[in-house]
Amino acid sequence: MSQLRTARIGLLVWACLLACRLAAGQAVDPSEPKWTDEQKSHWSFRPVLRGPMPQVKMQKWVKTPIDSFVLSSIEDAGLKPAKEADRLTLIRRLTFDLTGLPPTPEEVDAFVADSRTDAYERLVDRLLASTAYGERWARPWLDLARFAESDGFKSDKTRPNAWRYRDWVINALNADLPYDKFVLYQLAGDEIAPNDPNAFIATGFNRGYPFEDNNMVPGLNQQLMLDDLTDTTASVFLGLTVACARCHNHKYDPISQKDYYRIQAMFGAAVPRDDFTLAPPFERALHAAVEAEHLARVGRLKKEIDAIELPYKSKLLGAAMKKLPPEVLVAFDKNPIQRTAAEEDLLKKHAKQMAVEPKAMQAAMSTVDRVNWTARTSVMTVLAKSGPTSLDSASGMTDVSGQAPPVYLRRKGNFKNPGSVVEPGLLSVLNETSTTPDIKSTPAGTSGRRKALADWIINPSNPLASRVIVNRLWHEHFGRGIVTTPSDFGVQGAEPTHPELLDWLASELVAQGWSLKAMHRLMVTSAVYRQSSNSDAATIEQDPENTTFARMPRRRLEAEAVRDNMLMVSGRLDRRIGGPSVFPDLPPGIETRGGWTRSDNAADRNRRSVYVFVRRNLKYPIFDAFDFPDTNLTCSERNTSVNAPQALMLLNSDLVLDEARAFAGRLYASAKNRSDLTSLVRDSYRLAFGRQPDREEIERSLAFLRDQPARLSGRSTGKAASLPVPIPDGVSPVQAAAFVDYCHALLNVNEFVFVD
Repeated sequence: MSQLRTARIGLLVWACLLACRLAAGQAVDPSEPKWTDEQKSHWSFRPVLRGPMPQVKMQKWVKTPIDSFVLSSIEDAGLKPAKEADRLTLIRRLTFDLTGLPPTPEEVDAFVADSRTDAYERLVDRLLASTAYGERWARPWLDLARFAESDGFKSDKTRPNAWRYRDWVINALNADLPYDKFVLYQLAGDEIAPNDPNAFIATGFNRGYPFEDNNMVPGLNQQLMLDDLTDTTASVFLGLTVACARCHNHKYDPISQKDYYRIQAMFGAAVPRDDFTLAPPFERALHAAVEAEHLARVGRLKKEIDAIELPYKSKLLGAAMKKLPPEVLVAFDKNPIQRTAAEEDLLKKHAKQMAVEPKAMQAAMSTVDRVNWTARTSVMTVLAKSGPTSLDSASGMTDVSGQAPPVYLRRKGNFKNPGSVVEPGLLSVLNETSTTPDIKSTPAGTSGRRKALADWIINPSNPLASRVIVNRLWHEHFGRGIVTTPSDFGVQGAEPTHPELLDWLASELVAQGWSLKAMHRLMVTSAVYRQSSNSDAATIEQDPENTTFARMPRRRLEAEAVRDNMLMVSGRLDRRIGGPSVFPDLPPGIETRGGWTRSDNAADRNRRSVYVFVRRNLKYPIFDAFDFPDTNLTCSERNTSVNAPQALMLLNSDLVLDEARAFAGRLYASAKNRSDLTSLVRDSYRLAFGRQPDREEIERSLAFLRDQPARLSGRSTGKAASLPVPIPDGVSPVQAAAFVDYCHALLNVNEFVFVD
């Protein structure tokens, strides 16, 4: 009884306090907690501080400020950095890293022979200036943007203009669009430059969410879109996982449920748009005039045809109606609004009897009317096909109007249980004085909310945006981030291994005008990046995870680079830039459901992998085998697996065998003497691995090329029919087939899909 009495007293006290607060105008809001000093002092929420360069012992090793920070941690651990990699390793590593392609033998020779002291820096600058740079670095961003060209879910409908966003990303990176502008355009391009088609295309970032077109719950798709935009924006630009705050205050990070819906309200006016015309104003006006004239001609001609048909249709319909039961006539004469369900069913049952067959109508016409009708319908057929072609259009995001519909806090995240209306705002832990953003309506007639959100994200006072993006670049270059959870800078994420370096890089990005190319150059010209992947046993034993960055990791190529490497080595890679996505061949037996139509042009099928169509419900097989991400969600770090399906794909795939045949054909075509097997082996290694084979590799290769023809000659079918493309002159079919097998084997060597 005493416990019950105590509980009642406690409840009474709480009720009294609540009444007092309400009387004072201080409503209790459980979704708006007060953050503690400890919560606010988490490292990622503190301001970016540019500290001094650490003092190191091996000062001669330092090439960039990055090296001082890293070397300091290496020396503190009692370790030494690995030796600098040789030039063959460096050019292969750097070329794949910055362009996603292997260096050509000519490029390797030129770099190895370049004796200038700045030869490496010149190589970096050349690769950064290559259009292949944008194609390679667009891919990790497209992973973050959950880029796909179909809706997903069961229907998985195609999005015909989604590729324009992919091309925008490639072009923006190649032009070194400053990162703050890169963010601003993607979140609010339509608000900052309403008449610029490229600015609208950039908002394709917001349009990347999956969509279930047959969802029958009113308003649910809009809510799912808002949830996706909130989660993706926070993850990609702020490195925060906020999705659990959709249902309740975040259990670990200082993000309240109200914070979540404040951010969501910044997208409250957002609506997708798939018909943004890309033509300039004059061309749009001209097209509109031509289309209006065409529609007017069609309308006039239709009236003439209707005037001829109407008397005959009326007469035939009247005769048909006389044959119908009386109850059908009664239902037919009723106002449709007043018909019962039974009457509607009755009319549907007799619909065919109430229709006039075109042949019957033509047969009833007089000779003169039939001639006039035939002439006019023939003209209509031609006219229908001669209308103006549609102008190019783009998909993206805009606002429904300058006034946003209300956004509700969803109790426990339940769409069917809305709470109070939430006004647009920012994260309270970073904006103690006010969570209200500076929102201004735009001349474009939009709400200005998304622009205000983007302005806050890229404001140098926001400690997250610059830290997150430099960490993403570091992760791509060094195999692991300074923060190893690239999209989780919260309490449950990893602590930075080099916090002073992370802040220095974040501040340097802003100092460099948010130039991503400047940050790439800074990272890849460092002594840290130029290290060998080989290290002494003591270092590996003491730092097996390489948290000190005392060596460079050996890394497997991502899925697209595996395919592009094969196409490059075979000489069949088509280097055209941009345009609609392409559809390479699929292996037999894959169910496409009409969602994959093979490109007719063979050159299109050999485009770079970034241009291969991305369908949510049908991954291109070689990409799937090599860890292509799930495009329904933002992906900050791809899995890097080594498994049997990858080996089987490289061994048995028709794609790989076709490239092996082209690889062999290329070697034969360029050979001075096709019977000189040693030269062919040397040339094959230079193309496949960017280096010369050693003595043992030559001997083993020659032994295979001598023995394999005898093995193949006893087979009537199978690989003996796999000849080079083109078929060489002066080489026996069985020897040529053996050389294809040899080239196929090279494409299966670990070195082909790994970079030191």
